[in-house]
Amino acid sequence: MPTASNVRAERFWPAVPEHIWDSIREAFTLPTAAELETHFQALGDASAMQRAVRVFIGEGTFCPGFQLKDGLFHEPVLDLFRHAMALKIPHNVFAAWMVSPLSGLVDQSGSGFRPVDQLGNTGQLQDALLAFADRYRPIEKRS
Repeated sequence: MPTASNVRAERFWPAVPEHIWDSIREAFTLPTAAELETHFQALGDASAMQRAVRVFIGEGTFCPGFQLKDGLFHEPVLDLFRHAMALKIPHNVFAAWMVSPLSGLVDQSGSGFRPVDQLGNTGQLQDALLAFADRYRPIEKRS
């Protein structure tokens, strides 16, 4: 009979609710990958899309606008994205994390800051991303 000491609860990456995509679309834009690729080709940087944060919604591939600043990639976002990929955090989950308030980063009113609002604080954000990954990373099944 399984006991608490020899059974580990399975964990899974949280599903991204539709309202997150709506909030990204409203606050930052959510262009298709093809639209962003056309944008960077027009700027003469055809290889830029290799670094892009992409999310997969239904049958489409989109690129959250929070990764752009003045029409170019915002490097702190891409640095965090690379960190997320190293931690094996799925693209969609990373995008949702970027726009969700973090309990460890609070303003004077006690409200949580969103990572996207604290991009000048990448060291603390990388630590928060690691803690998030440790909390939600699926547990590997052992034989």
